[in-house]
Amino acid sequence: MLLASLVFLSGLTLALAAPLYKRQSSGPVIGTNFQDPAVLQLDDGTWIAYAGINTNPVNLNVEIATSTDFTTWTVDDSYDALPTLPSWAASPGHVWAPDVVQLANGKFVLYYSVSMASSPGQHCVAAATASSAKGPFTPVGSAPLFCDLTDGGAIDADSFLDPVTQKQYIVYKVDGNSKGHGGACSNTVAPIVPTPLILQEVDASDGYTFIGDPITVLENDASDGPNIEAPTLTYDSSSGLYVLFYSSECFVTTSYNIRYATSTSITGPYKKAADSFVDTGATAADVYIPGGFDVTKDGKYAVFHGDTNMGWFQNDGSKRVRAMYGIALAINYGNPAVSKMY
Repeated sequence: MLLASLVFLSGLTLALAAPLYKRQSSGPVIGTNFQDPAVLQLDDGTWIAYAGINTNPVNLNVEIATSTDFTTWTVDDSYDALPTLPSWAASPGHVWAPDVVQLANGKFVLYYSVSMASSPGQHCVAAATASSAKGPFTPVGSAPLFCDLTDGGAIDADSFLDPVTQKQYIVYKVDGNSKGHGGACSNTVAPIVPTPLILQEVDASDGYTFIGDPITVLENDASDGPNIEAPTLTYDSSSGLYVLFYSSECFVTTSYNIRYATSTSITGPYKKAADSFVDTGATAADVYIPGGFDVTKDGKYAVFHGDTNMGWFQNDGSKRVRAMYGIALAINYGNPAVSKMY
């Protein structure tokens, strides 16, 4: 296993039996709620991170944070990078998992998941554009980019510029477990509903006009429990492999983890690694329920979230807090590793 898991059943029992508000032995780079983070580096070296904070804090759709060194981050909880939602979105929109790409022409495109007015329990993926990395971003189009409500809707879009072909892609999840039959994440009661990860090529000049048909690149199986989600792609030049990171299992259980799969072609087939990349208890920070992995354009850094407020799991009335962690990422011959924890 690339990152040794320190999770034991006895530890889980203790975590659920008594309040444990700060599990990490070393802190995250953003200690407040900053779930499903995405990160972008600008030409001047500045880092910007984005989070769909889901009403924590309230009255924001997409929160931003900035850093000059990837270690010290300033969070602006008074500014909304996506102040206006499209007319077809629910109100409030329950925005999840933003991702921002800067195109070669300098334009910025924000992808985000938002609940539907016609079906508030389901989400679809939309796009918004801006001339600045901080926005404000303005929604584009009269309909979502990805939104098959029959199959469960769509969430967790992530951009990827293929360094080999210079083609632009979006990878996302079909949210099939929203149509599940019960259990953890509504999808551990048979029959298990598929939650496939889909790849779509888009026009590199605007970031959202489709080129060709969508391709399923990965599906959940028994090793993933009810769910796979939160995909992000990178390319390993040392091996010529595409590396697809994703979250597996259910996001409210300690089995939730970050995995990866590799392929010689961006369109697959992808082979899942046998072991997880990050588990609860792994890394020097002793991260609890890691997820929402996002890799930088150059493949050298990544961010993800982990829980810090165990009181939420004990129904004490407090809000869930998923803080942001940052790592330096090393991938050698298709094998990713954490070379530094920030």
